[in-house]
Amino acid sequence: IPYTRLRAPPAPSHKKMATHAHVISAALTPHCVPVSSARTRRSVVRAASTARCASSAASTSTPPPTRVWHCPPPAEARAATQAASTLSKLPPHTLASGGLDPSSQTAQNQQAYLGSLAERYLPVDLSYRGVRVLNVDPPIFAIADFIPAGECDALAVLASDATAGDVANVKSAALGVKMPAPLGDGMPSLAQRLGELVEDARAFVRCDGAWLQGGMMNSWGMSTGFSKLPPPGAFAFEMPTLNITANGEVSGILPDGMARQAANDLGYQRRALFRVFLTDAPQALIAAAESAEEDSGEPAPDIDRDAFSAKFVICDIGVAPAKGTAIVTFPSFADGMPDERISTMVRATPEAPMVWMDLPVSVGLIAGGIAAPVTMRDMGSVEKVDEEANVGTAARDRNRQEWRANVGAGGLNKDGSGKVDGEETSGGGVSEVEGGGGATEEAMKKLEELKEAGL
Repeated sequence: IPYTRLRAPPAPSHKKMATHAHVISAALTPHCVPVSSARTRRSVVRAASTARCASSAASTSTPPPTRVWHCPPPAEARAATQAASTLSKLPPHTLASGGLDPSSQTAQNQQAYLGSLAERYLPVDLSYRGVRVLNVDPPIFAIADFIPAGECDALAVLASDATAGDVANVKSAALGVKMPAPLGDGMPSLAQRLGELVEDARAFVRCDGAWLQGGMMNSWGMSTGFSKLPPPGAFAFEMPTLNITANGEVSGILPDGMARQAANDLGYQRRALFRVFLTDAPQALIAAAESAEEDSGEPAPDIDRDAFSAKFVICDIGVAPAKGTAIVTFPSFADGMPDERISTMVRATPEAPMVWMDLPVSVGLIAGGIAAPVTMRDMGSVEKVDEEANVGTAARDRNRQEWRANVGAGGLNKDGSGKVDGEETSGGGVSEVEGGGGATEEAMKKLEELKEAGL
């Protein structure tokens, strides 16, 4: 699988932490401290040692907000039709740092990537706070602290009355009836907070000029989808859904993008998805990260590749986002066809359930809906006439004779027989013709080459 050409940022130098640079400098600069006595000199050494220890502790690599890694591919053959498509992944050491920071790339690289996103999916704001690239194609982004931890806990409580749906091991809670109620003591109402989250998401996915005009919440359904479809070509957020997977369960494949016919029946297609995790990452992964050598500055060498919160089963990427992190994907292409490469499943640990909120961005379809992809069957078939004479040796002999006839039209051989290799041609022989009108020297040369080749 080819890695992306985007350059990964260099590893940070933990010996040059700016936070404690002034402490070390003050402790080691001679003119800052008098050194007239041995006691003073010893105090300087102790201060320097303390500063070094503080700097070392501060420079120890802490787990990134989103831990992400490559998972081994499945042993069985994939059934997905797009599984053989090109996947552009990031190197493992870049994923180990929590993904690629777009600001570490040159302006030229950023513009090239933005152009590709705008053409194939949707344009985004790469300068959005805390955004990281987890995969290049299909594009997968992570946004840390999209929802504060306190609000995540309040939202997770609302999933207590969730009911089973169509996806295995996934229950969903209807939020429509809970809109007027506050999230908690001293917190705004659910409707107000969801409206603010929608505005935050709009700041990252840039559909400027194409957003549905007016209040988006007015078009939300009571549980999912829309109560009123967006106009053709207009982008809008569907009703957010609150989902939960019980302790120790692994969900089925989540229905992020809709199949072509299903989208045509509904009149809209999902083009982007903000999946915000409301519970913490699996503790086994966090414990492994914290057990790494403190002075190494590197994540734990051995990670539990099954300790994921979500797994992209075709991209073979596992993610364990911190509470409040949004994972942004694009379930369909610009033409509306679903991109099944972002197929995702969610896993809950035996100790706690996994709760997340989905904020889908959809677009109203034009008349006729999403067109069916063009296949070879649609290109028509070639009618075969007298198949025996159009293939194999018979076809080669006939083509060779026709070529000689075309070249030799209007002339005779030197012996005047009008034959080539003992065969009568339809338009005279291929030879030098006195009086003009015969074959050219170039054609004669070509004929000799054919004879030598046994053709």
